[in-house]
Amino acid sequence: MIKKVSHGAIFPRDDGKIIDEHFGVLHTQQDSFSLAYMTAPPAWREPAQVADFDEVVMVVNGFLAVEADGERVEVGAGESCMVGRGTRVIYSNASADHPCIYWSLCIPAFRPERITM
Repeated sequence: MIKKVSHGAIFPRDDGKIIDEHFGVLHTQQDSFSLAYMTAPPAWREPAQVADFDEVVMVVNGFLAVEADGERVEVGAGESCMVGRGTRVIYSNASADHPCIYWSLCIPAFRPERITM
């Protein structure tokens, strides 16, 4: 089986971040994993969250800041980072001037009900 996705489905948000899900619950109705193309505007920051899934991010452009367990790392273009399920994490765009573009792979799939703030 081959399934090509040219454009995903956009998760609605009000903070300027765009989540373009190519595979997952919203777009392909699968729950085993999700893959989304993310665009975080300059100075964007999410509140702390704990997810009931593992998440791997891979940055395409810019720098994504990942804060967890008292540590902060900046993930740049061509780099990736994994945040394990149950970890309290804060994601943010490390730049106040440029967007950050990255891919996010969640196992199992991202669902809003799998996040606690």
